[in-house]
Amino acid sequence: MTKLPDAGYEKIIEEILAIDAVVRYVGVVDNRGSLVYSKLKEGKKSLKTQKEEEVFAADLSVMKLMQELFNDSLGRVTLVHTVREKLHQLVYYIDSFMIYVTCERNIDNHTATEISDKIESILKNTLKIWT
Repeated sequence: MTKLPDAGYEKIIEEILAIDAVVRYVGVVDNRGSLVYSKLKEGKKSLKTQKEEEVFAADLSVMKLMQELFNDSLGRVTLVHTVREKLHQLVYYIDSFMIYVTCERNIDNHTATEISDKIESILKNTLKIWT
């Protein structure tokens, strides 16, 4: 089971936030749906209240369970990219937790994919996953 290194959440979150100015927020959610750690980029305004953030984290764990129903036939989900009117959401499924990232909506899907590739590289190099 993959765990975050002792240096932990802060280092990974800071690396992800530094990828591009359009990256707004990074959160770490455990499989029980608890928001373990999060950070909003300096100068950005949160689009959700703290309570909404907690509810969304719980919803992520439910969505992960639903996705796991098809692991045998389709393989594990590693990333979900959702485009909303106000932002892009990227959710990375890792064994015992999820990394949740939001980006500004004004980017195109190609830019979102480039950012996602950089995030995956950080996760692969730091956590030694998906290799």
